[in-house]
Amino acid sequence: MERLTQQEVSQLLELRGKGLEVSLYMPTLRGREGSRENPIRFKNLLKKVDSELESNGLKYAQRQEILEPAYNLIDESFFWSSQSEGLAYFLSPGFSRLYRLPIKFEERAIVKNSFYLKPLFYLLAADRQFYVLALSQKNARLLRGTRGMVEEMDLGDIIDKFQEKFGGELPEQSLQFHTRAPQIGGTRPAIFYGGGVELDKIQREKLRKYFRFIDEELRQVMDEKNVPLVLACVEELAPLYRDASNSPMLMEQQIKGNPDNMKAEEIHRQAMEIMEPYFKKQLDDVKKKYLDLKGTGKTSNNLREILPSSFQGRINDLFVDPKVQQWGWYYQDLEDINWQEESLPENEELYDLVATETYVHNGNVYALPPEDLPDSEPVSAVFRW
Repeated sequence: MERLTQQEVSQLLELRGKGLEVSLYMPTLRGREGSRENPIRFKNLLKKVDSELESNGLKYAQRQEILEPAYNLIDESFFWSSQSEGLAYFLSPGFSRLYRLPIKFEERAIVKNSFYLKPLFYLLAADRQFYVLALSQKNARLLRGTRGMVEEMDLGDIIDKFQEKFGGELPEQSLQFHTRAPQIGGTRPAIFYGGGVELDKIQREKLRKYFRFIDEELRQVMDEKNVPLVLACVEELAPLYRDASNSPMLMEQQIKGNPDNMKAEEIHRQAMEIMEPYFKKQLDDVKKKYLDLKGTGKTSNNLREILPSSFQGRINDLFVDPKVQQWGWYYQDLEDINWQEESLPENEELYDLVATETYVHNGNVYALPPEDLPDSEPVSAVFRW
């Protein structure tokens, strides 16, 4: 899967106000059925975009400059058969970014002066993400999860580095370190560590060294800040990995047993039994902090104050109802908002903007239904200063 990181979101925001930008969202199907139906739906979506760009005064050559990367995908049958739950595609003159993501998006095409990122909130929200490292004496798998999905991540780069660093010192009788790459359709083996069910002292020391390497590499793969990591392994491996790990987000509880015998869905189910209480406490604590600080100047439920603060990096925690929309334009130099009643190509959705700016400035974004918000307004924030 293409990974939507904080750096990627920052790049999408940098193009704000530099001309018409296209945001495409589409639910996708997997496998043979997907290879037939996905490109048809995608082509129809592009027709709508092309028509809207034309109605905004763009000539054929200008429209082609924006949409050509997307048109080139229509006949790529392998691409359309290797999808996740949803496709997000962002296009502007000379720029394109495509993400196959584990979210079943509502189909939509939006043409504005800024990319529309609100459908991604449920993936970026602070209280929804976690990772699972599934370790056994035969495999290592990294899974990325939210409340509603799980996906296996490709560890191919880590395998290459592992072989380069340790290939000359691995024992003769070695076990296999696999990574599953669902898009490619297979597993990729590499030497991991020496075998035997019982681990002697030498093996334990080697494992700690290997685990220290893996822990460091995984923290670079898991570049989202403050995202918990759940360990899934047999009990004898857990203390060795914990001793080697410097991850501040490694959860105390673990999924016990050999994860080789578990499908991703079962690992996800057991991980959620660990994560749900954690997420609930995390959200309860930050909502309590908001209520405790209310009236002290450290909080606000006024978008006119919150929006400039998001650009300044002042927001530590942001609560937002993702279904509410407020159209307008924010003038950053003046710290002023031009409120508007409807969506136009030249304006933007202000709740979308405040959430993405908070995210790229290392703030925590909580996308919540109105009944779970800590205040009566659809947006509220706790400030860092």
